Amino acid sequence: MEDRLRIKLKTLNIKIEHSISFLLFMMFVFIGHETCAQKNIVSNENRNEGISATYDELLVSSTGNLINNGELYVYNDLSNEGEISFETQSSVFNFKGQEPQKVSGSGSSLFSNVLLDNSSEKAPFSIEKNITIQGNVDFKDGVVAYNSNGLMIFDETANVLNVSQESFVVDRVRKKGNQEFVFPVGDHRSTNYVYRKLKMDATSSASSIIDAQYFWENPGGSYNTNLKEDKIEIVDNQEYWVVDDFNGSSLPDLTFYWDAATTPSSILVSDFIDRITVARWDGEKWIQEEIVSVDAASSSIKIKPSGDGPFTFALLKTVLPDYFPTLFTSKTQVVGAKGRIDFVVFVGEANGENSNGINPIELRISDSDRFQFSFDENLTTLNGQTLDNSDWNYVLERGLHKFRYIGNGGIFPGNSISKIGIKAVFVSPSNSTGEVPLKVTIKADSGGQQFTGNDNDQDIIRYTSNSASEGEKD
Repeated sequence: MEDRLRIKLKTLNIKIEHSISFLLFMMFVFIGHETCAQKNIVSNENRNEGISATYDELLVSSTGNLINNGELYVYNDLSNEGEISFETQSSVFNFKGQEPQKVSGSGSSLFSNVLLDNSSEKAPFSIEKNITIQGNVDFKDGVVAYNSNGLMIFDETANVLNVSQESFVVDRVRKKGNQEFVFPVGDHRSTNYVYRKLKMDATSSASSIIDAQYFWENPGGSYNTNLKEDKIEIVDNQEYWVVDDFNGSSLPDLTFYWDAATTPSSILVSDFIDRITVARWDGEKWIQEEIVSVDAASSSIKIKPSGDGPFTFALLKTVLPDYFPTLFTSKTQVVGAKGRIDFVVFVGEANGENSNGINPIELRISDSDRFQFSFDENLTTLNGQTLDNSDWNYVLERGLHKFRYIGNGGIFPGNSISKIGIKAVFVSPSNSTGEVPLKVTIKADSGGQQFTGNDNDQDIIRYTSNSASEGEKD
């Protein structure tokens, strides 16, 4: 009986020792925080090297210096009148509230990594001061909004994770340095929030400072959408981005993403892929920016900006290429049975539009007993003209001499001319005098053109052949 009692007392002592150890551990976990009413106050230097959970408000006073080198959790508001910083790159500042959370104060706030996770409402995070991030911001849940004094600044090595319609920034975002970056920006109308990201390629300067903001509203309220370059048919009247460059260097390539939820149907028409562009307000009018690429799969268009300021989508006027031939014949008068009439055809494009890459540019000449044609793809000069014969493929097909453009990957550049040189002999009808047209024609659908009023050109070959004529006259 005594042995059993001794064993029970020993077991009880062990349990008491474990409980005391656990309580001491919890005291160490929270050491350095002075709790006052419902606030956790940091009034001097405090280092968090492990896990520190703050269930109510966290206040760093004007004399406080909070150094987070571990995992720090804030479940309510953060007010910083002193200094927040870190020494360990892997440290994380977690905002995990179950009611709206506010970041305020006049102190300096520097974070390594930040987690935003609050589903109490659509936009639970309010930032009322500048905060700087050097690591990653994980947008797990909850939209971030500012007041007039707030700004989220991503330092040289900072980046974003998991940005979505559920978590982004409704306001301006600043990025420093020359790293590629996706701005986590969006906006809202009433309770309808939209994420409308903007991608920035790596900049050329490590000292670059670029701000970006998205506005889900008509840009015409500030930047008249009726003032635009002639080639622009319509400017997006539902949304725009403002991108500001603060160090004076050129902006890097920017990628904008269209979305039927915000981009109007007046832009996303049936043929918009061929006509969509990005326009920038240059202070006087909307101008077309240089397009790098259009990617229908990712609903994006990349541009090379000509400056900073407001940007939005625009639709170019339907301008199709227009091709015309010009015929230069060496001789149009033939005396005798035969005569050389070597000629050069200038094929030109009049509207400044590239061919569509689908319908080849094709020059045609009808076959006839009166003409003998010879085409040499290696011929470089004829009648004093420099030729582009190597850019053309020749075939005699169904009574037509066809010359198809194969240069430049088959894309005939807008506002350009290509010269075809053809050696030719005219065969005169015997014992007669008359005229025969030498006619060249551009195929109607060449390069995607629709206007065909200038698709033909011709010279008149005049001939005289009789019994007094002797042989071929040059």
